[in-house]
Amino acid sequence: MELLYLKTFCELVKWGNYTRTAQELDYAQSSVTNHIQRLEQVYGGQRLFQRQGNAVMLTTAGQKLLPYARQMIQLQEQAKQALSIIDLDQTTLTIGTIESLSLYYLPLILEQFRQQHPHVQVKIVLDQEQQLIRRVREQQLDIALILDTPCQAYDIEAISLFDARMRVVMHPQHPLAKQSSISALDLHQQPLIVTEEGCTYRAYLIEKMQSQGHTSQIYLELGNIEAIKQSVAKEWGIAFLPQFVLDQEQDPHTLCIVPWAEEDPQLYSQIIYNSTKSLSSIAAEWVTLCRAHSMMKV
Repeated sequence: MELLYLKTFCELVKWGNYTRTAQELDYAQSSVTNHIQRLEQVYGGQRLFQRQGNAVMLTTAGQKLLPYARQMIQLQEQAKQALSIIDLDQTTLTIGTIESLSLYYLPLILEQFRQQHPHVQVKIVLDQEQQLIRRVREQQLDIALILDTPCQAYDIEAISLFDARMRVVMHPQHPLAKQSSISALDLHQQPLIVTEEGCTYRAYLIEKMQSQGHTSQIYLELGNIEAIKQSVAKEWGIAFLPQFVLDQEQDPHTLCIVPWAEEDPQLYSQIIYNSTKSLSSIAAEWVTLCRAHSMMKV
């Protein structure tokens, strides 16, 4: 408690007035008075302040105490900082995610997180959604970011970040590029450039076309979004991608991005974690950053 009294003592020296000090510390004025009286008792009953009208001035005893009080408060802050750095040096945050989110969503968050926690080692693990869910459940990952329908898996807590609207991507010279939207019928027997099996939006597209009796002609299967974009730019086929991976595309002569005409597949970027244990403080800060960043995207 003595450090608390010393902090009140230093604030009273700073403001020179009991009322202002109480306001700054959000204390009752009687609490400030009580702290000073108790501090005087600790140091042999010597008066630390003397009144001059509405102000207070340090006594000789108070002047002697002041540098020591400031030094003790400073040492406490240095100790807290040192222990915090030791804790962070030993901290690793393991995050699972998919390729598209790792490329087009995580970098800005990683940059901000590293600025705030330079001593935390961040490990990014790439996998498919179902494997990420399993690995979170088995506590192999601290958290994971997935792109899927709202996750309701056993022992998994999910936090939705943003709705991933789907787009059809083609070369600007493609005959379908002039349409205001693209349906499953429009893609019948069109050469498709798709992501690997296990991708949620690939599965949605193929199932949607099959349910309507349309043939999905897969021309290329690629595991990298940038490779898919380059293939479309070379006029090798049509791609089906979420909007967030296309936000940086500025050249209308390279890619034509057309809205999807069918119903929303309801795919959401989500943070998932094991519901049977509490998030670590570092993981919780990561979640907070993701939620703040996603609010800016809306």
